[in-house]
Amino acid sequence: MATLVTGAFGCIGAWVVKQLLDAGERPVVYDLGDDPWRMRMIVGPERLKDVTMIRGDIADREAVARVVGERDVTRIIHLAAWQVPLCRQDPSRGALVNVVGTANVFEAAKAHRDRVARVVYFSSAAVFGPPPLYGPGPVTDDAPPKPATHYGVYKVANEETARIYWEEHQIPSMGFRPLSVYGPGRDFGLTADPTLAMKAAVLGRAFKIRWGGATDLIYTDDVARACIAAADSRLDGARVYNLHGESARIQDLARMIEEAWPGARGSITHVEQPIPFPAELADHAYQRDLGPQPRTSLRDGIRKTLDAFAALQKAGRLDARELETVA
Repeated sequence: MATLVTGAFGCIGAWVVKQLLDAGERPVVYDLGDDPWRMRMIVGPERLKDVTMIRGDIADREAVARVVGERDVTRIIHLAAWQVPLCRQDPSRGALVNVVGTANVFEAAKAHRDRVARVVYFSSAAVFGPPPLYGPGPVTDDAPPKPATHYGVYKVANEETARIYWEEHQIPSMGFRPLSVYGPGRDFGLTADPTLAMKAAVLGRAFKIRWGGATDLIYTDDVARACIAAADSRLDGARVYNLHGESARIQDLARMIEEAWPGARGSITHVEQPIPFPAELADHAYQRDLGPQPRTSLRDGIRKTLDAFAALQKAGRLDARELETVA
């Protein structure tokens, strides 16, 4: 069994690779980057020898199909994507990476349908709009999509792409809609700010989170666990699931960081400007079909993230370049 992970140099990809390695697999990763620094941080540099790394563009259909064929891939975890800021800056390229790239993955699965059992991919809670569009309570899996960003529109397209590949070619797939993923390795995009605030706390720096209101925060390891559970599943169809962690207001998150890291008291601030996404998700379908899955509490996730950053700092390996770009 060979698992292909696209976009593996990103945060979620690195955690997925870690879980695959922990399970005894030797994953194949496909990424356009040339420095797997997040993977080194999360899985450890000594374990990279057990990972087959292939540099390539998700927008290159032939290259994606070739990797699936030549590496005897039996399942695909597709994570390669541009996030909200890049999609806003260059919507055309964002659509090429996010929408065409996802179609390329399904085309590769179709070309090797005799071997590829399923595709797991990431959608996003960005398919939904801001809270006032949905009324009180958590947003459910079947809530109507009302994306407020190009990124969200692309994710809606990907969910529909997955549905068509099931209906026309019987390729099983599972997509996930997390909202604010946090933890070591999360360093890009607006919803990375909670993690950056934790890193700044460990480094003794002030940090202003660039948004406010409430959001659904889910720890990176929990997200990776969902990917592995989906890849192991034998359920058919084109299924899409919300992922729920713990809903919290940003002002309370800042307070919890400062309580967990007393040296940061008074240094974590925020802008009270909500982002155009739901404040809380319901994930009953995920828990029913792939669970029950444990959730890392926000306090425990904050503690784990701070401790990981502190250990990296002690080892002289805490990279803080992204803090300069949001200062």
